[in-house]
Amino acid sequence: MRTTFSASVQPGQTVRWNFGDGMGTTGAQVEHTYYRPGTYKVSVQTFSGGRPLSSGGFPLDVRSAGEQRAGLTLLLGHGSVTPSEEGSVRYAPGKPSFTVNGRPATGRTALRSGPVTVNVTAPGLGVTVTGHVRFTYQDAPSSAAFEAAVLNLTNRARAQGWNCKTQRVGGASKRALKRDVQLDRAALAQSLGMFNVDYFDHTSGLDGSTPFQRVRATGAQPSAVAENIARGQASAQEVVDAWLRSPGHCVNIMGNFSLIGLSAVTGENGPFWTQVFALP
Repeated sequence: MRTTFSASVQPGQTVRWNFGDGMGTTGAQVEHTYYRPGTYKVSVQTFSGGRPLSSGGFPLDVRSAGEQRAGLTLLLGHGSVTPSEEGSVRYAPGKPSFTVNGRPATGRTALRSGPVTVNVTAPGLGVTVTGHVRFTYQDAPSSAAFEAAVLNLTNRARAQGWNCKTQRVGGASKRALKRDVQLDRAALAQSLGMFNVDYFDHTSGLDGSTPFQRVRATGAQPSAVAENIARGQASAQEVVDAWLRSPGHCVNIMGNFSLIGLSAVTGENGPFWTQVFALP
């Protein structure tokens, strides 16, 4: 179980964590992965100038996530793929290894049009877990103009206080969403995935990943994620109007998010539109 710990400190103060499994680190906000179920005693100490200021602790219950398995989340890009093991369940530490078309891959890897096989191998408890994804890759252009227009229209609806129930402006206004590079990558991966594999779902037909897993695969650590997708609308105005008139999509647009990622991919079976919303 991957867990994020955070503490409020003043400038010049440091925080030391003991995770209860023999591991520890320092930092106001840190992340740790527990590989085995159990109850762990987490302790935290605050220091200033090397002198202890405060200390505390709490129990943390870690439940089993089921049988060990290798997850494989693919961030498709224009002429590239970035493999991640987001979605894995492993009860042993160790780094995964990836191959793309039989060649070792670390980070973003170039792709050409044609068949692609991505493999992952990772250490588990008493076993090595593996997984693979096979598909045929074809790139499709993004429209920066479409994406900018979607952002403007989305923030206009938030500023005007679009009411999802009454389907008119005049409700509580929301602050403008800020575009985020990592969320853009997750949005592009979803749009290109839909284009390449011809699916239309928040669960990827390419690798089975969820919106949250795609965002995590970029390296982001959000506390909340939501996603809007659409297919076939010819303009930004048309797609945003459709989302605003769909209860679930509208709630995402008018939600208490602060960041957004956008992708508009054109192609012979598109366009494919994706919005990804997140809170840090």
